[in-house]
Amino acid sequence: MGYRNIGTISRTHGTSGAMILTQCPDTSIKIKPGTQVLIGFSASFSKPYTLTSCETYKQSLIITLHNVAMNDISDLKDNGVFIEETALLRSDDNYFISDLIGCSGIDEQGNILGTITDVWIMPANDVWVLSMPEGDIPLPVIDDVIRSVDIQKKQIVIRLIEGLRDLLPKSSNDSQLD
Repeated sequence: MGYRNIGTISRTHGTSGAMILTQCPDTSIKIKPGTQVLIGFSASFSKPYTLTSCETYKQSLIITLHNVAMNDISDLKDNGVFIEETALLRSDDNYFISDLIGCSGIDEQGNILGTITDVWIMPANDVWVLSMPEGDIPLPVIDDVIRSVDIQKKQIVIRLIEGLRDLLPKSSNDSQLD
């Protein structure tokens, strides 16, 4: 799968060698102690470290690393922290965009509707784009529309509530002049 950036080291936290990560794309992630992380300006140009703790702190993360003392942190400041995607733990309600892209969208009867091809991060709720033979439909990620998600099977059960099919582009055959 590859490495995912979980944030940028911005400063210390307390006096025990903890670091605050900012610019975190997802502060709900969980990482087991003992997991290897890479620290550098990219995953390709980085140095491996062993994580001893990771916890959510406001809109950021606090991490500690094995054998990294307070006086070592200034050398790490402004570097990104990267982790192998397979090492990330997630709750049932959280998915990575890469998990969703390519999932089959099926209706509640099991009929294939299309494929999820894009994810829009919006203020009110996310929107998943369902590509169907007739065109693309933006699906609001709400319980009435997204009925269930099975990342292992790459299937999303969708209810096309009233009005969603109206978002499909009109074909030239549909327009008639009087």
